[in-house]
Amino acid sequence: MDRSDEPSAFAWIMSGTVTAVVAAGLGKFLLDRRRARAALEASDAQAAAADDDAQAESEGHPS
Repeated sequence: MDRSDEPSAFAWIMSGTVTAVVAAGLGKFLLDRRRARAALEASDAQAAAADDDAQAESEGHPS
């Protein structure tokens, strides 16, 4: 291996590193978005359940 191969090897390693960092960032973004959506849906479901309980008690059906 002569010295002319060093820059291309370094570029190859760096391109792989950049690709891995970009892929990890994209994965984190997608997981964060999914987690936020799940939390919102859970909050909505909890509010709907509380409304159903309140309505059932007001109609004379204790929970």
